[in-house]
Amino acid sequence: MSFFYLLLSKGYLLDQNREKDTPIPIFKTVSQLVKENLFLIVTTFLLILVLALIFIALRKKKKIEITEAVAEPIDPYEEALEGIETLQSQKPPLSAKPFVFRLSEILRIYVERVFKVPAMELTGEEFMKEIASHAFFRNRYDKILQEFIDQGDQIKYSKVKTDDGQMKLLLDTALHFVKDTHAKLQEEENIAPSPKS
Repeated sequence: MSFFYLLLSKGYLLDQNREKDTPIPIFKTVSQLVKENLFLIVTTFLLILVLALIFIALRKKKKIEITEAVAEPIDPYEEALEGIETLQSQKPPLSAKPFVFRLSEILRIYVERVFKVPAMELTGEEFMKEIASHAFFRNRYDKILQEFIDQGDQIKYSKVKTDDGQMKLLLDTALHFVKDTHAKLQEEENIAPSPKS
């Protein structure tokens, strides 16, 4: 009886001055885990970073090689002829405004690529000024280009109905311009003296 009495009165059997036996925590905080494994974490991160950079560099190099292999230089003359031919044979044919916009675009891209004139960024008036100052165009094609631009602008910006004859005339003008400038450039190239070695 005295044992139970003693237990109830004191609340413990062992010496009360003895420290409590607290268990070791099963879970650690994130900061503790990071401190204990800092070297491993940094090494793993650097390894992943190096592998990612190598992968990106190899992929970029492969893409550049593919692009260089595929991207053969396109002759602006051939491209212009092909564009005009596609526009001419398109079924169903484009209505007047989209037709003129596309034809004008083909012509301007041709001029831009062959003569290094920023034709795509210029208005019709600016385009004519730029052409007039270019050495190749002096006293050539002024009337043809001015007529092409005027008729094109009339079709693009007026509400007057356009007939097929006007569109055919514009197409023939563009085709003549591309072919004739190409022929003149070829003549100039053949006449120019070859450089001495």
